[in-house]
Amino acid sequence: TETISVPALKCSNQVMYIYPKSRFSFYSYKLSLANSYCLNLRAYSTDSGPKDSNSKSNSHFNKDQLIPAVVYEDAFAMQKVILKDNKGRTGIYMLTNKLTGNIYVGQSADLRKRFLNYFNLSYITRRNELIISRALIKYGYSNFSISILEYCEKSELDTREQYYLDTLNPEYNVQKVAGDSSLGLIRSQETKDKISKALKGVYTGSKAYWFGRTMSEETKKLMSSKRSGELNPLFGKSHSEETKELIRQKSLGRKFSDESKLLKSTKLGNPVNIYEKCSSEGFELIGSFVSARRAGLFLGISKSTVIRYMNSGAVFKDRYKFSAAS
Repeated sequence: TETISVPALKCSNQVMYIYPKSRFSFYSYKLSLANSYCLNLRAYSTDSGPKDSNSKSNSHFNKDQLIPAVVYEDAFAMQKVILKDNKGRTGIYMLTNKLTGNIYVGQSADLRKRFLNYFNLSYITRRNELIISRALIKYGYSNFSISILEYCEKSELDTREQYYLDTLNPEYNVQKVAGDSSLGLIRSQETKDKISKALKGVYTGSKAYWFGRTMSEETKKLMSSKRSGELNPLFGKSHSEETKELIRQKSLGRKFSDESKLLKSTKLGNPVNIYEKCSSEGFELIGSFVSARRAGLFLGISKSTVIRYMNSGAVFKDRYKFSAAS
């Protein structure tokens, strides 16, 4: 059996750590590491026969032995430099909880776009079925570092991610199969019912009539004009009291979709900003919400608590401040 040496870890004696110097400027320095931290790895036999019984497994090595390409020590303070450095770049990344030591490993063909999602509070709130999303909300961005384990070609993403999933055994990853974002994902029965209801009677993907097509502005205007003014079936007419009552009765008990509720909240609610205490420099805006109720849901508190702290100007749990958004 021929054994191939795989450059799974970058066995250089240096790794670049990037730290925030201040809110608007950054500096970096190289931290020398002892060569003894570089692992002598053996992996991937070229035949499909049984494994050598004398070969040693390199799985689950100490995380301290890992030598990533780049480490951004503060995800919150370094958002801009993280996005700038990784625009259009492909690779394997790792999120590390600096308080618990737990990690998440992922891949992306465009790291900047992936990190934009992580920095979007609305996005991670919607994806709260993921452990990493809940952890980011619970601990805050400032308690996470972001590491680029390695930059690689798109064709290598699955292979390289699978390597790190096998060797690091990340705690925040539900599924341990590279390239499959849904395998192993546990959905609640409520979520399954919503998906089922939404897809019933609907043709999706290539089966949909408008798949791969776009409607021209001219066509849209033509469709609108055919039902405008005198061409509208209700032009010059009004509903009878009997019809109005029938419509009202049918509307009773109707459940509105989440999109409809959000639109209504946007029109009628009072927008609220949430600020998080990130350092001695003060507070940073972490999200804007259409109403005090929505802001409360994000932090797991009541609407009245949000309003009370917003009116008093006091700091909630020595961490969050609220203000009315314009």
